[in-house]
Amino acid sequence: MLRLSGIITAVLLIIGCAGTEPSYPKWYTKIHSDTEQYAYGVREGSTKEEAINNALNEIASKIHVSIESTSTTTTNLKINNDEEDYSKDSTQTVKNSVEKIEFSNYEVKKMKKLSDNKYIVWVSVDKHLNAKLLLSKIDTDIQRYYQLLNSEHKNPISTVKKYNSAINKIRDRNLVDCSIVKDFSPNSGIDGRVSKLLTAQKKMAKYQSNIVFSVKGDKKEYQDVLVKAISSRGFRTTDGSSNITISMSVKEKELKVLGNNILKSKIHLTVKSDGTVIGQTRISVGAKSRTGYKQAREFTLRNFEKRLKEKKIIENLLGI
Repeated sequence: MLRLSGIITAVLLIIGCAGTEPSYPKWYTKIHSDTEQYAYGVREGSTKEEAINNALNEIASKIHVSIESTSTTTTNLKINNDEEDYSKDSTQTVKNSVEKIEFSNYEVKKMKKLSDNKYIVWVSVDKHLNAKLLLSKIDTDIQRYYQLLNSEHKNPISTVKKYNSAINKIRDRNLVDCSIVKDFSPNSGIDGRVSKLLTAQKKMAKYQSNIVFSVKGDKKEYQDVLVKAISSRGFRTTDGSSNITISMSVKEKELKVLGNNILKSKIHLTVKSDGTVIGQTRISVGAKSRTGYKQAREFTLRNFEKRLKEKKIIENLLGI
């Protein structure tokens, strides 16, 4: 009886030990308040890298600064042969909030492995050092942007490529870095840099809006979809002469299968700048309808519009 009791006790101890959670050190459970110089993050993860990233994301979540910019395209009216031609005016407010931040410098103060798939970490970020490093990067980029603006623009498509890349970097990286600097070092003079970045961005966007695309095609419905897609990306279109030409040829095939009216379209796009081909692509889209081929075409045009957007067809053709 005593022997049986001992066995039961041993089994219970084993079960109890198996279910015991690993103990957390004091540095992990303690609240680490940020100081004037350092920001802290304490998190866990299934790997060392994940734990560090989670800790850095905790620090990033404390930064709530956002950058706002407003870009305006003015309305122009031209009268040719008694016909009025308008370029529509549009105002867009862009808010660039800090969502995912990459820090230039951080230190892992403590790390512990609790199990095979559980790590805990304590990370610190030197605010002043990060602000200094980011300011240096921002200043270098600002200098490059203004050199680009002051350079001679001979090839429209080449300039669009460079400007588009710069606009995206200003929006997605530089303004985010400015937010970090403003939060970490409020007296660093970052507002002046933000102003210069937004001015450069506005000038590049204005140049891009002056680049005119002519869209030529053998089927107006498809041509209208392409014009809409180009316009939505900040470019102007015309039926006359232009800097850049996009030619479109469409071949449709109608099929009848099990009571469905099926339309299949093969679309060939060619982009030329100053008479030189700079990009070509083929797109296959289609749709079906029990009502008729007219509705199948409407569905096909929607699929064409969706494909242009999701696959970034225009961006790929232009190399931007």
